[in-house]
Amino acid sequence: MRNVTIFIAALMAMMAQPALANEIGRIKNVTAGGIEVIRGGAKLTGNSGFKLREGDIVVTTARQRAGITFVDNTRLVVAPGSRMIISRYRFDRARRTGESSMKIERGKVGVDSGELSRSGRMKFRTPTSTLGVRGTTFVIEVDE
Repeated sequence: MRNVTIFIAALMAMMAQPALANEIGRIKNVTAGGIEVIRGGAKLTGNSGFKLREGDIVVTTARQRAGITFVDNTRLVVAPGSRMIISRYRFDRARRTGESSMKIERGKVGVDSGELSRSGRMKFRTPTSTLGVRGTTFVIEVDE
């Protein structure tokens, strides 16, 4: 009986792992009505607690803003009228290593970098530049 219980617990842990691996961060606070998150071509409403994944596009209108916290403790504030693509985000919680690449197409994003910035493998791209981050707080602004 004990072996069956251990087998079932191990099976459930393996099944839960992909769901945990897909979540790279969450929207923590957002203006009323949420923001738009584009995932695989589908437009979703991102409210507080919304789980972000690699490849998501975060879009705010002229009256919306959102706070996002990633699993490495990087915190972003996406200002009104912004569009940001989470191109790549990998973080190994056990080893505390990984990499991220995000593209700010328009608008303004405030960043308080987390653990990924310590490795120098955190990058933000704009239409005209690339910023490599090494542990700091900053704002990126892209004019339309």
